[in-house]
Amino acid sequence: MMVKQTFLNLSTEKQERILEAAKREFSRASLNEASVANIIKDVGIPRGSFYQYFNDLEDIFYYILENHSQDIKQRLTTNLVYFKGDIIKSFADLYKYILDKVSEDNNKLYFKNIFLNMDYKLEKKFLPNLEDNLNEIIQLVDITSLNINSRLQLIYVLEIIEAVMMRNLVQVFQRSLSKEKDIEIFIKELLLLKEGLYNKS
Repeated sequence: MMVKQTFLNLSTEKQERILEAAKREFSRASLNEASVANIIKDVGIPRGSFYQYFNDLEDIFYYILENHSQDIKQRLTTNLVYFKGDIIKSFADLYKYILDKVSEDNNKLYFKNIFLNMDYKLEKKFLPNLEDNLNEIIQLVDITSLNINSRLQLIYVLEIIEAVMMRNLVQVFQRSLSKEKDIEIFIKELLLLKEGLYNKS
């Protein structure tokens, strides 16, 4: 449980103030270096109140991340409908969407800390969780256009694409290229996946 009911009972305005204060703290420091004291000072609540809402820093950290993940998951679903099940076009657009989000001034430092401290748990929380809505995604993908024999193989294909996307997102904050160049690199890698590694001859 990332959030307690007492937090959900707060007004939307107060919830947002607490989450924004936490996000500012996670923009300043990684999860391991962040401080509850800084969050409660920023938002102006007693320490006890914080622990009525969340068990610890990790809970609020992953709650904020989960909100971003839900947004990304919705975008992927929308893309698959819009692009008629084309996973290459859907993920290319999703990547552009995420790049726009992480490039916003009020998000840049927050996401930089996320991606430069990325581990397996963070990755699974950030990307659309296939376990959560696997059946929905599988039904939306046009499997007839893919060189696979089963829906099970589609799961592996999706995991490979997500891994490529995550590696590129981490490198956004390491290689300091333009957004256009980052998109170009990702699309080239997607096209390599689409075409396969071997000549068809």
